[in-house]
Amino acid sequence: MKKLSIYTVLLALFVIIMPLLLSDYGVNLTAEIYIMGIFAMSLGLIMGFAGLVSLGHGAFFGIGAYTVALGGQYLQNTYLLLLLSVIICGLVALITGAVFIRTSKFYFLMITLAFGQLMFALFWQMKDWTGGADGMSVSAIMNFGFGEILTPMAIYYVMGAAFIGAFILLYLYVNSPAGKITRGVMENESRMNALGYNIRIYKLLAYSLSGALAGLAGSLYSYYNLYVSPDLSGWMFSGQVLIMVIIGGVGTLMGPALGSGVFIFLQNYISSYTERWPLIMGALLVILVLAGKGGILHWFQYLSFKFLSRKKNTSNSSSAKQVEKEEVVS
Repeated sequence: MKKLSIYTVLLALFVIIMPLLLSDYGVNLTAEIYIMGIFAMSLGLIMGFAGLVSLGHGAFFGIGAYTVALGGQYLQNTYLLLLLSVIICGLVALITGAVFIRTSKFYFLMITLAFGQLMFALFWQMKDWTGGADGMSVSAIMNFGFGEILTPMAIYYVMGAAFIGAFILLYLYVNSPAGKITRGVMENESRMNALGYNIRIYKLLAYSLSGALAGLAGSLYSYYNLYVSPDLSGWMFSGQVLIMVIIGGVGTLMGPALGSGVFIFLQNYISSYTERWPLIMGALLVILVLAGKGGILHWFQYLSFKFLSRKKNTSNSSSAKQVEKEEVVS
């Protein structure tokens, strides 16, 4: 719990300080990074801690986004809309996951891809409700009982608070007995099965939590963007968040969020200088994969370890020389 408290304070300080250093455009962009960070962390949960690689995770993001867009036409209660998004996505993940986790590796990847495309086609075809290919505007305005949240700064702090809350939830889950068993299933499924654990239950738990968090990210995106379209559930969007997770670092909590920041930065800033920004993203991905150390966060941990080891060795060497000098003098 001590580590969690430190991480929470550091994240809170980051959220508070960033608006002082950024322009209005930067604040708006950082709010989007928080949303995509939640989405990336939800996928990072099943990839890095359950060994499930999904190419249809955008389906839950799209369901959450459309829940607010459609429900907002009849309800204006922000708490209720967010709760509905999380519950619906969690239930969809629970039902579909009960089938999907019976497959593994490549087959799981393909069946989640098919599910994502199914939701994409559903949103595309339901023109009377979703607007079809044109998408639809979001009429719901975020309001937590303290007045309507309309300014970019207010939206920024709401998204920042949601990001911190999602991180705390994932941290508690990963370090809970259920989270540790899930990780054990990923590392050695046959051994955990032999020990008497129902491996499907723990995989399904992780997948359901992941889907619910992705739905939360989608619902927040509706409030942020005030427009949704079927593309949010398509395979390209799911592929983008997969890249975010890999670039940031699979098997870490903050890595996927860091990857989302890098991706959105390249997409918005570098694209203003060149239309070929995906080449930079692709090159970064190839370098990280070929280097074999993992994502950006893994590299940071590796370099930090090397630096501290070298500093420790230097300190030990200096101490040894000092001892030798004292012996010679005496």
